[in-house]
Amino acid sequence: MMDKNKKSQGIDNVQQVYSKVLENVSHVGFVLLIGGYFVYILQLLPLSIPIDVIAGNWHLSAAEMHQKLNTPSGWSFFATTAMLMKGDVFSSLSIYYLATATIFCLLFTIPAYIRDKNYIYTTIAFFQIVVLLVAASGIIN
Repeated sequence: MMDKNKKSQGIDNVQQVYSKVLENVSHVGFVLLIGGYFVYILQLLPLSIPIDVIAGNWHLSAAEMHQKLNTPSGWSFFATTAMLMKGDVFSSLSIYYLATATIFCLLFTIPAYIRDKNYIYTTIAFFQIVVLLVAASGIIN
């Protein structure tokens, strides 16, 4: 009965999968954002750049600040494990995690498309993931 009601409302299996994954990713992301904020503000992990130094350079553009303070940019924070254990980098990871929400959702919709024998949308979702990963990697500038 409930499946018929959902079908009559135009909600298909793929939409349910996408929305459920997005809900879970959002909840985890929210917790990570709050945790990252407190790790940063309370300095539970050492900072790569002190808060007062960053505040003193807010007048600079992002590129100028990166150059002046020699801060990691892009994916360079993954260079060492020690870098990941910095409070400001840990805080940024939650934002990077949320930026991947679409990729997670698309990954989980692919099996749903395959179950529905919708191979065109399966292919489109796969290529969307590839494009997003290539864009995030910075290979093409």
